[in-house]
Amino acid sequence: MTPLTTFTIIFIIVILLLVAEIEHRAVVAMLAAILSVYFGISYGLFSYSDIVEMLNLDTVLFIVGILILFETLSESGFFDFIGLYLLQKLGSKYALSIIMLIVLVTLFSGFSSNITVMLIFGAITFKFAESLGFDVKETILVEGLQTNVGGMLIPISSIPALIIATKTHMGFNEFMKVSLPFIFILTTITVIIAWILYYRHGPLEKRLKKTISVDPWSAVEKPSSLYRSLLIFIGFLLAISLGSNADLPPSFIAFFFVVISFLLSGVNPDKVFRKTDWSIPFFVGGFFVFVGGLERSGVLDRIAENLVDLLRLDPCLSAPLLLLICAVISAFIDNIPVVLILYPIVEDLVQVMGINPLPFYWALIVGGNLGGNLTTFGSPSVLIGVRLLERKNLTVSMAEYVKKCYPIALTQIALSMVILSTMVAAGYL
Repeated sequence: MTPLTTFTIIFIIVILLLVAEIEHRAVVAMLAAILSVYFGISYGLFSYSDIVEMLNLDTVLFIVGILILFETLSESGFFDFIGLYLLQKLGSKYALSIIMLIVLVTLFSGFSSNITVMLIFGAITFKFAESLGFDVKETILVEGLQTNVGGMLIPISSIPALIIATKTHMGFNEFMKVSLPFIFILTTITVIIAWILYYRHGPLEKRLKKTISVDPWSAVEKPSSLYRSLLIFIGFLLAISLGSNADLPPSFIAFFFVVISFLLSGVNPDKVFRKTDWSIPFFVGGFFVFVGGLERSGVLDRIAENLVDLLRLDPCLSAPLLLLICAVISAFIDNIPVVLILYPIVEDLVQVMGINPLPFYWALIVGGNLGGNLTTFGSPSVLIGVRLLERKNLTVSMAEYVKKCYPIALTQIALSMVILSTMVAAGYL
């Protein structure tokens, strides 16, 4: 068989395994990497020395550093404290409580793992619902949707955003210049739609007189650790935003602050290491090698041939259409492999065609994040939300999910296409 045929077969098998979820996605990625290395070297497509370059080690190490810093901040009790503090202050204010829950889930998802945010705010939402008498099912599902909107806030908010920002050397200011309008508009429309659909008639039961007695500091083991972890994380964000001027690689900055955090925060490193999701760097690293094999075998070129006609259209039309394509695929396949596969294709095409790449990079970031909202299994945070409800004997079928969430999810995608097209037409991108 030719290299193209062999790698096409591997590509199909890997995609089917990811869709079927028969094996853990990190295992699938490592299998794909091993097969790519074996057949790539056998066919003479690359040598062992090329594997380090294909691995994109700086990006993988940066992801590891980000995960550890996120977990350190979470372990300090910061997110639990903020959630309980709001629960204490807003516990009797129906409208403001619901709006703040949606907004804060969005913001916190920009600075922590979506799964962590969903677990913390899921527990808080149950307490709010008990006090205010609103339907907890709709609120949990809306929060799940918003964690993916928050994943576009800063370059390190989600893995797709992190991969593209790192590869394109997109700075914090440049990134947030585009992300903030998306976040503000999408969150505003989500609050409006959710209010009209679920909350405008007021609480299910008149429980507003019930107050919530809770001490936010009960969630914090060591207040000093919280303060120090927060200061270190803020320092990290500032260093990353200014790091491009100092020509320091992102991985160095991340691990510098990881070491500082372990030395000064007072958080137990063993707890952080145990809770860090190590499957993500293995998955990303394995898929980087796999995508390198697809690129050198010609598989990506064949996929690119089908995108050429799309990118030849006016960017005001082609970028939103790419966003839609990425979103639909991400509904069924994890958004990380979707972005990893589409990014090099888009990068090569825009260079050959001599067009501005930014609208298409943002199409991948936005589509990759929002696409997971179209199914209950497309986004880990949505899946966590569904499982939290199931623990309370509140089952959510796919049909019910479509009925309750598609008005918001489809509006978010459609509105994002309009925003992206408008930015391109106005010369903002």
